[in-house]
Order: sequence, then C-alpha cells, then structure tokens
Amino acid sequence: MYNLIFKRRSVRFFKDTDISKVDMREILRAGMWAPSAKNRQPWKFIVVKGESKKTALALMEKGIERSEKGEGVLAGAPELFTNARFTLQCMKQAPVLVFIVNPQGRPLTDNWTAAEKIHELSDVQAIGAAAENMALQATSMGIGSLWIGNIFFAYDELHDWLGEGEMVMAMSFGYPNHNPCPLARKSEDDVIEVRL
Repeated sequence: MYNLIFKRRSVRFFKDTDISKVDMREILRAGMWAPSAKNRQPWKFIVVKGESKKTALALMEKGIERSEKGEGVLAGAPELFTNARFTLQCMKQAPVLVFIVNPQGRPLTDNWTAAEKIHELSDVQAIGAAAENMALQATSMGIGSLWIGNIFFAYDELHDWLGEGEMVMAMSFGYPNHNPCPLARKSEDDVIEVRL
C-alpha cells in the first residue's frame, strides 16, 4: 500500500477508453470502506456517464459563465476562472465522473450549534477519506483519477440537478493519456512536529 500512495497522481488527460462496470464497482466499493464518525457513512456516489455527463458538463459551463458575469459566490475571484475552464476540459476527457454527496448534509450557516458543526465537519472528513480510497484503488488498477474542487463554480446548477443532499466533491476517472511527474512536497521538517 505504501508504494501505491507514492504512485498515485492527479490525472488530467484521459484516453478515450471506457472503464468496465466491474472495475468501476471496485473503485466505488473502496470508497464505501472508508472510516467515518459513528459509522455514519455519509456518502452517496453518483456515477455520471454518457448523456448525463453531457448534462453535468453543460451545467458546469453555465456555472463558470455565471461567475465570469459577476454572479455567485466565486464571482470575485477572476484569477480562478482559467483554472475552472481547464478543469472543465479535463472533465470532458474523462469517461466517468463521480459526484460525492452527503444525503444528510446541510449548507453551512452561521447559526449552527457546535455539535452540528462537528457533525458536518466529521462527515466532510469521511468523504475525503472515501475519495482517497477510490483514488488509490483506481491507481492499483491502472486507472487515473482527478479530485475536482472547481465544481463549486457551478454548485447551484449541479446541486439542483443531482437533487441529493449537499454536494461535497467530484472525481474524474479514466485511463491516463500521460504520465504525470510527482509534484514537490514540503519537507518533513515543515509538516511534522513531535511533542514529548
């Protein structure tokens, strides 16, 4: 497993080759076995292909355009638009998109109790663990993945279309059409602190 962690890369260019249902099921099952607080398993994986993928991509485009016009939460971040459009191109190439939603999730508000915040943040952590499990399983099968955060440009459009709780993240899956080099990591001294 240790070598698999170092082998995983964010893949942004994919071959035009479908992933079999059996292989995709193995990737999703890996996500299902992630740890979660109180074993809530706060996830639903919505697999999007074919015509549904075209719809999702059109909604993503619409959300980016809305932001570029100065509307929405990310309207004040024009430096991010180019990256969002690049992400959209990566999503178009991938044969499979997976949206990960929390069916019981709620939008963040300022009037949550401490217990509600802890509950929601724990669920988001669990979904991150599920996504990492899926990325590692995909890597073990020679399938590439990309963790997508730019879906938040089209949060409203995609959330309404998916119709399933709070949308937390998305991932692209497909066979890599390039061999990404590992990106530099911070030094261990910068990120590891031991207190005795």
